[in-house]
Amino acid sequence: MTPEKWEQIKDIVKKQFALEDQGTEDLIHETGDGPVKLGVAEFVVFEGPLGRMKLQFGQKPKVEGKKYHYSHQQGQGARVEYKFSDSELVNTFKVYKWNDMEDEWKEIDAEKFSL
Repeated sequence: MTPEKWEQIKDIVKKQFALEDQGTEDLIHETGDGPVKLGVAEFVVFEGPLGRMKLQFGQKPKVEGKKYHYSHQQGQGARVEYKFSDSELVNTFKVYKWNDMEDEWKEIDAEKFSL
């Protein structure tokens, strides 16, 4: 997904459906040292034929490596340390459907739709 394609999708959604909400939100990643802000995601919320939907396009640094820290002491857990790129970004596109029973957004598996 490219930023240009994201703009096209937003324009199509705005023309075909009434937007409930739009804006940006932080992409947070949990690390061993606590939550870290990785990037920003733009989103639109609308009522579509499948119900209330949320489209999200985000950009975050590319993961260049993982380092695993193990502890053999009882009560201590393992943790993963990520190394992120300073120059390369990764684009993400996610689709969510509102679940009234659980009162939260559920991500739709990318295998179930195509762009």
